[in-house]
Amino acid sequence: MEESDLEALRRLFFRLSPETVYRRFFRPIREPSNSVLRYLVAVDHDRREALVAEVEGEIVAVARYDRAADRPDEAEVAIVVEDAWQHRGLGQRLMRRLALLAVDRGVEVFVAGVLGGNRDAVHLVRALSPAADVHFDAGELVVRAPLPTVAA
Repeated sequence: MEESDLEALRRLFFRLSPETVYRRFFRPIREPSNSVLRYLVAVDHDRREALVAEVEGEIVAVARYDRAADRPDEAEVAIVVEDAWQHRGLGQRLMRRLALLAVDRGVEVFVAGVLGGNRDAVHLVRALSPAADVHFDAGELVVRAPLPTVAA
């Protein structure tokens, strides 16, 4: 993902249903701010990485990680897939590629906060990392997925 992807990312946002936006950002958002979009496209391909899936020049999915400054072996992971492309394996393919990149860069664990009703996200994590720990904490599910099993 690059700065030039900002407008494509904005267009993706407006193709997402309110439910998908809520599942990704944990709150309703009517329109993403320019500062949020700039943050999302700013990756350094080490501490912060993002992979996109494109169809006919439009971004239809984004998987990203952000490494913790105090825990470089751990990274927070997030994914969003345009509603029309959900349940086709796209998220799983993006997450697997992202995990392989992360492992090559020293990341050992993906961590994610997931809304309690988001079974698709939990299923995705378990498919990628059967050893993932999923537990309820402070109103949301917290997922810790070890990555060496993904790379294997």
